[in-house]
Amino acid sequence: MVESPGIGDQFAELLQKGSKAVQQNRPNEAIPLLEQAVRLRPDSFDALFWLGAAYSLAQRWEEAADCFEQAKEIRPTVASAWYNLGVVYWRMGRTSDAIDCFEATLQIDPNHAGAKKALSTLVSSKSGLNSELTPL
Repeated sequence: MVESPGIGDQFAELLQKGSKAVQQNRPNEAIPLLEQAVRLRPDSFDALFWLGAAYSLAQRWEEAADCFEQAKEIRPTVASAWYNLGVVYWRMGRTSDAIDCFEATLQIDPNHAGAKKALSTLVSSKSGLNSELTPL
């Protein structure tokens, strides 16, 4: 099937404007642009990744997690997709899932400073929680 002329250009423009709005911390502007980009190309890593970032800025955690999950399925070796998913899970209170994501980030990029710091914080707070429990 031949793609109709202009769809690729429209997608590129939506992605460019949407990602720029995310970088300028304007999620309410970015979200509709990036949602439209994802509708045009539902298998686009970049569109899903930026839409996840926009949802994160808007604190729409469930939607952000969904986008980052899809993005990492498309490109499982991109550390930033795993890391951002970990941050979203952390915000959602899904600590075990966040730890798994940060560990996956470090398997891809052993020097990822954000994942190292997050993992250290989560593991130490988890062990601190365990030590505060009293036996029955």
